[in-house]
Amino acid sequence: MTLPEPRQSSDAQDRRDRGAAELAFEALYVAHYQAIAAYVLRRVPAQDADDVTAQVFAVAWRRLGDVPAPPQDRLWLYGVARNTVSGQQRAARRWLHLHNRLSFDAAIGSGGLAYILAPDPVSEEVRAAMSALRPADREALQLVLWDELSHAEAAAVLGCSPNAFELRYRRARNAVRDTVTAKRPANSAGANHAAEAPVRLPHESRTEQP
Repeated sequence: MTLPEPRQSSDAQDRRDRGAAELAFEALYVAHYQAIAAYVLRRVPAQDADDVTAQVFAVAWRRLGDVPAPPQDRLWLYGVARNTVSGQQRAARRWLHLHNRLSFDAAIGSGGLAYILAPDPVSEEVRAAMSALRPADREALQLVLWDELSHAEAAAVLGCSPNAFELRYRRARNAVRDTVTAKRPANSAGANHAAEAPVRLPHESRTEQP
């Protein structure tokens, strides 16, 4: 006759399973917290960044069984972060529509594009040009230039093929360069020389070809 397992054995197994889950989550958190926190901080106001980052890892804890093995776990977290940031930004836009006395830049404070770029004229022009891009195109640039993902990794985060990402990235990069170049004055020899100089985006490699 087979006797049922005693209750305490089941409880002990539950404790072991939770302990293993906590160890797995701790390893995930330690390995990727800095990268995810930096990703969030570049996209939301500084005062909201900690809360948004905490939301990302709360999702990771709830869905720990869905987290893929390394190195895909980092890209999975970027995907969660992207969705969480989008939710925060949608909430900010709704608040702005309700309180239209504030501008969009004031609402996001030092977050978004404004505080990452140096406060010089060219950087301001690049910031404005990037802000004018479609959100999907702007995110393509940010993932490569700010978060230093490869094109294949960025494509995985955005859920598109590498070829589709490459087209999106080049379209966005060229749009920013064309916009900035078009705003340069051309009424003097020095200005003409400056207009001919290539426009480099933040953190862009000097060896990369357009």
